[in-house]
Amino acid sequence: MSSFTFFSLQKKLLVLVLSTTFVSISITTVLFLNFDNITIFQFQENIILIGIFLMFVMSILTYFLSKRLSGPLEQLSAATYQISRGEFNIRTNIQSRDEIGNLSKSFDNMAKKLQEAEITIKQKEEVIKQQEDILLKFSQHTQNDCVGVIDMKDSTKISAKLSDEDITKLYEIFLNFMAKIVQKYDGEVVKNIGDALMFRFPNTDLDDDLVVKNILECCLNMIESRGELKKQLEAEKMPELSYKISISYGSVKVAQSTTSTTSDIFGPTVNRCFKINSLCPENSLIIDNNLYKTLKNFDEYDISQLSETEINKKYGYTIFQVKRMNRL
Repeated sequence: MSSFTFFSLQKKLLVLVLSTTFVSISITTVLFLNFDNITIFQFQENIILIGIFLMFVMSILTYFLSKRLSGPLEQLSAATYQISRGEFNIRTNIQSRDEIGNLSKSFDNMAKKLQEAEITIKQKEEVIKQQEDILLKFSQHTQNDCVGVIDMKDSTKISAKLSDEDITKLYEIFLNFMAKIVQKYDGEVVKNIGDALMFRFPNTDLDDDLVVKNILECCLNMIESRGELKKQLEAEKMPELSYKISISYGSVKVAQSTTSTTSDIFGPTVNRCFKINSLCPENSLIIDNNLYKTLKNFDEYDISQLSETEINKKYGYTIFQVKRMNRL
């Protein structure tokens, strides 16, 4: 840091030396010129005492002047020691208009920046700690869930005609509408994946007909509520939507977040549910073979096997479409 300093340290030291020398020479000159006229010097012992007194006065004067110079340096030294111990809130606040004053300002600015850096580091450490807390903790057990996926049909084609704001609004209406139906039937929304909603019914007991029927009614209600969804979309000047629903049953691995009550799930059952969804006719419900084994004895539903495709053959899936039985 370079700046003009009128009262520089070099000048202060020069003034100290010159003033001490000047005072000494002045006193000596005065005494020498008036030596015969001053009666106090008539005795040798008085001359010695006066000399000692003058030396004492000059020493005191020199001490105080040097103290004014060394004091700020000692203050800076102490502050440097505190900084080395991590006490970045220390400030010297030396106001002298010399090199020491400039050094003090630079030192205080450095301490301020170190303190700000320390605060930033602590904040980032908190963020990292929070992120670590958010990391999924995989449980060591598996459970049998009924997993469902509802996926918007032709979303890419529809989105191409909408603004970003309208796309966001469209997804918000669709996903929230379906999530409310899931919750109405005591299901659990797992997560949104683009324009799809994954949900589940944890620890599903296929031997309990009421439990199984509740799951089917939830999915069929999604299809039958399409007219109500259409009204909500029209109110926001959004296009009509079609969608596909698939559900599968089997074991899943549960991942529980430490900061959320909602679990994420993984495993073959989830993968199967997403794969068969692509084979579902629009505005329809399909199930996997595991659910079919339980539902085939339900006479209130019309369950029919879909024709085989490449995906069926590749993965060995057998897929069934579920409708309400038409009563005449």
